[in-house]
Amino acid sequence: MKLRDTEVCVVGVGTSEEFGFDLGKSPHRLQAEAFLAALADSGLEKADVDGFATAHGSPTGVDYEEFTSTMGLDCRYIDQAWAHGRWATGVTVHAAFAIMAGMADVVAIANTGVTARGYGRHLRNLGGHSTVEGLRDVGGGHGEWAVHGVDTPGSATSLVAQRYMDRYGASSADLARVGMGFRRNAAQNPMAILRDKPLTPESYEQEPVLSGPFRRCDYALHNEGSTCLILASADRARDLAKKPVTIAGAQSIRANRDNYVMFSRPGLGVGFGGDYPFTPEPAPVYDMAGVTRDDVDALYVYDSFGSNLWMILERFGFCGEGEAPEWVEKNGLEVGAPLPVNTNGGLMAEGHFAGYAHLVEMTRQLRGECGPRQVTGAEVAQWATPWGDSLILTAS
Repeated sequence: MKLRDTEVCVVGVGTSEEFGFDLGKSPHRLQAEAFLAALADSGLEKADVDGFATAHGSPTGVDYEEFTSTMGLDCRYIDQAWAHGRWATGVTVHAAFAIMAGMADVVAIANTGVTARGYGRHLRNLGGHSTVEGLRDVGGGHGEWAVHGVDTPGSATSLVAQRYMDRYGASSADLARVGMGFRRNAAQNPMAILRDKPLTPESYEQEPVLSGPFRRCDYALHNEGSTCLILASADRARDLAKKPVTIAGAQSIRANRDNYVMFSRPGLGVGFGGDYPFTPEPAPVYDMAGVTRDDVDALYVYDSFGSNLWMILERFGFCGEGEAPEWVEKNGLEVGAPLPVNTNGGLMAEGHFAGYAHLVEMTRQLRGECGPRQVTGAEVAQWATPWGDSLILTAS
């Protein structure tokens, strides 16, 4: 089946009024701002929304029943997922499937978060996302495992980056190019939290090392804010306010021992994974979308850590094994590059919204709405993560 042939479209996008570290607003307030902005963007009325998916529940997000009730929605399709970026493809595609199956006509997808540094300090005693991932029986898929003293995704992924650097000769300068490229894109994005904080080779080297080889700026931000996407069928979309953007292709997460440590592409020999020469598997997302890799005009990646970009470029065949740092140095990441990456600044510079802000940016790029950071003639945009999941949106 060609997902593009079903023509489920993104018809509206919105965000909270601002992104930041301490916005002084409850999760519900932030999510209402994003939802109402997406609704206005689409030209739909609140009564038109009969499906709702939330990527992040209470207390740092908003549970579906609380939001639908207080906003006065009447929904016949509901989905509530985990907050990790690995679910952005799944939640979006499930919403598209619901529309295809007649379970809903219009589905809103919201993702909201607050932090302990900000509004979350008022929610500490309400339960929710308090499980330490490293205390699972065998750790977590980021590679953390508390019995080894590695109990955070950042420290675990630093081992992935170090393994890659040792094997292929990549350097701290190569890591710096990733962060610098995303900061340059963020400088053109008025919503980006770090838009006014450029990164240079000199300032990169001055950043504190948190877990070698990662410096502070190699990590995604931990921030507050909300995003919302609204999906509808192409038939419905033709009568709405904005040019629709088609959900054209998708592929899901790979799950096996070679894909257990999820910020490592297969073949690096990290965790359970085997140590072997890496050749990318076929990526069905392109066939489903009816495009080739060379048709992609802009790439959007789950950049929770700088080395994630290397894993994605190689996993999806944009370059060969061990060639990602050279690819970045040669091509660049900015608007105007042969393949711009994270034109919004990504998780490392715009804000951490688990991929949903990337989907907002992809939609705006394909509509031609991004001003100074607009990719000229953008027709195909791809979202991808180190886990192998991916989503392609195309201009309608």
